[in-house]
Amino acid sequence: MLNSFFKESIISRAIKKKLVDIEIINLRDFAKDKYKTVDDRPYGGGAGMVLRVDCIKDAIDNVKCNERIVLTSPRGRVYDQSIAQQYSKLDHLVLIAGHYEGVDERVTNYIDEEVSLGDFVMTGGEITAAAIVDSIVRLIPGVLKKTDATEKESFFEITINRLIDIIGENGLLEKLKKKGIKKVKLLEYPQYTRPEIYNKFSVPSVLLSGNHAEIEKWKIQKAFELTLQKRPDLLEQ
Repeated sequence: MLNSFFKESIISRAIKKKLVDIEIINLRDFAKDKYKTVDDRPYGGGAGMVLRVDCIKDAIDNVKCNERIVLTSPRGRVYDQSIAQQYSKLDHLVLIAGHYEGVDERVTNYIDEEVSLGDFVMTGGEITAAAIVDSIVRLIPGVLKKTDATEKESFFEITINRLIDIIGENGLLEKLKKKGIKKVKLLEYPQYTRPEIYNKFSVPSVLLSGNHAEIEKWKIQKAFELTLQKRPDLLEQ
């Protein structure tokens, strides 16, 4: 699964440019029997199989550098862009993809944290691991052609003062400011491209004006409005 994913698109180009090195470690290489078994039935009974702590620990020890070790798990903190930015600054990151019913609880003695994609369950953590790698690699300098490609993301931060300067008096922003909150996270502003008019729906005139200062104000205004409408929880955070 992962080999195929990493051979495509931006990740593949980043590997070829030697901007990132990705090593996929097969847990079965650290099995203790000739059948390459890495899981077993849970003590105390219950459905499913549990990944063995000894196999995982041996795999971790085989990695040359363990700057940060992360286990994908539904009970971990929910992964977001701020975590992606933190991870992108690391020299080395180890991701352990959870599987089956889970991993032996003793694995938590050898990791730094657990992360989750959200409150839903998948058969394994491979997709989570792939998503984390994708989100990290694109943030590494030189991976994307345009240097500003990651500055205004689907989620981006802006200071409360900057928002107030653009939007004007706003009860919510004033309330957040009084709480000592200096920055908030916003959804990205709406995007448009050709044709200029389609089925009577037009591109906003400000985007055609060439006035970069006004365009920037419009983008932030719309980002704030979209966030209030679709993800007010981001502002509450």
